[in-house]
Amino acid sequence: MALTLWAIYCTYDGLGPFLIYAQRPLIAGSVAGLITGHPLLGLLIGATLELAALGVYTYGGATIPDYQTGAIVGTALAAGAAGNPAAQAAIGIGVGLPAAILLSALDPVGKMVTTALVHRADGYAADGNARGLAVVHWVSLIPWVAVRAVPTFLAALAASGGLVKDITASIPAGFVQGMTLAGSLLPAVGFALLLGMMELSRYWYLLLIGFVGFAYLHLPVLGIALIGVAVAMLFVTLKRDEPVLVVPEAADEEPAADPRLTKQDLRRAFRRYFWSSQISWNYERMQALGFAYSMEPVLRRLYPDKADYVAGLQRHLQFFNTSVLIGGPLILGSSVALEEAGTPKSAASTKVALMGPLAGIGDTVVFALYNSIIFTMGASWALQGNWLGPVFAAVMVLVPYALVRRWQFGFAYREGKRLAGHLAAGGLARVAQGATVLGFVVLGGFIPSIVKVVTTLTYRQTTTVQGQPVTQSVAIQDRLDELLPFLLPVLVTAGVYLLTAKARLRPVWVIAIVVVAGVVLGWLGWFAPSAPAKS
Repeated sequence: MALTLWAIYCTYDGLGPFLIYAQRPLIAGSVAGLITGHPLLGLLIGATLELAALGVYTYGGATIPDYQTGAIVGTALAAGAAGNPAAQAAIGIGVGLPAAILLSALDPVGKMVTTALVHRADGYAADGNARGLAVVHWVSLIPWVAVRAVPTFLAALAASGGLVKDITASIPAGFVQGMTLAGSLLPAVGFALLLGMMELSRYWYLLLIGFVGFAYLHLPVLGIALIGVAVAMLFVTLKRDEPVLVVPEAADEEPAADPRLTKQDLRRAFRRYFWSSQISWNYERMQALGFAYSMEPVLRRLYPDKADYVAGLQRHLQFFNTSVLIGGPLILGSSVALEEAGTPKSAASTKVALMGPLAGIGDTVVFALYNSIIFTMGASWALQGNWLGPVFAAVMVLVPYALVRRWQFGFAYREGKRLAGHLAAGGLARVAQGATVLGFVVLGGFIPSIVKVVTTLTYRQTTTVQGQPVTQSVAIQDRLDELLPFLLPVLVTAGVYLLTAKARLRPVWVIAIVVVAGVVLGWLGWFAPSAPAKS
């Protein structure tokens, strides 16, 4: 039951408050390990799936592998498996990864149910029924959590018996060895997907800074990140190429002079958006119901006439979708200000004009770059059995995300119509550019430090010593290290990048290729995550 409740919270946290972003496999798996009494196991499984999931986000509501449930289910079943912790972790990854892929088929089911519910909300809006609108909004969370909680419950139920241990005891050691190698290769998929989303042809040379820092200067990942911050600040200072956002104005509307909203009204609107912005996300209008629910207290105060109030609800129930962390609070604050100013047409046009550009900037800065950096750092520590990893990631989500959203809302409300001018000045574009530079530098260090693979193959070399031929066994890995340290991790990542960006294979197929290759090569004993200890 505890695992099921945890799965419910993870789903909600990724749709509403983003307190610790529990939907990410690093957090989901780590806490699942604590719940099952196998904390190290949860760390290893969650961290491995986290690195495989880098660059995979639900942009525009796309369906992706359910890594959250995969991490929880994998940890639950691995906890009941036979073998040592390393073998259990390999089994957990072997279960969690296909589970994440298979369970993604349930994701559209939840979204289709919420699509039907939004039409019920239309009826309540037409009647001016705020309570009914709120009920539909919160009830829409049920299908989201159901498609994740039910598989988690079944996995926990299966793990409580001895069947899992009996089955896993018969798994060949070679398969466990192969899955261990596959787990160490999976981060290459996440890194390749990230590189495919970024401007690699423009900034590829920045990867060398991070690579040299790790491979030759032996800097820790935090040191590489600090170097990346310095390079990003320098880069943004020297280059200022920003696009301009154009927002149409309603020229025939004159703003009201006196503020009519109380601080309590503003706090209520922001709290609603903060705690439930996406819980009613649906295919038809995406975040519209959550936005209308957030605006409802403001509209109730501003429009005592029922017809105007109903028109306001219907106006904000139109299609809406943007980044909920950088973008959504800005648009909400601006819409509140413009509604208060008596210019509802400007509120609607500003909302439509800003949601697209801010979605691109916000998703890039938050999900593709910031999240990828902090969760990669957290996962790298977690793979070492260090609880600093998930704690670091959770804190770096909790504090900045809360502060940034609160600041955006207040700033946009104060600025009103002038918000468009501030955005056109290029501040957000410079942030995005700096984050991109930082991301490349950090990725250059992350790839060799996290994608772990060496070859165990050797060849025989005959040399002459004091006139006598001597045959030596030479490790191929030693020769590769002399050529270029960490060459194999770089080659693996480059190969996966070609599959994703050039061959345009879907991530699911790329993951399958990497897993199969890892299992086969690891089973044969040709490659391993690390070199065997020398006697």
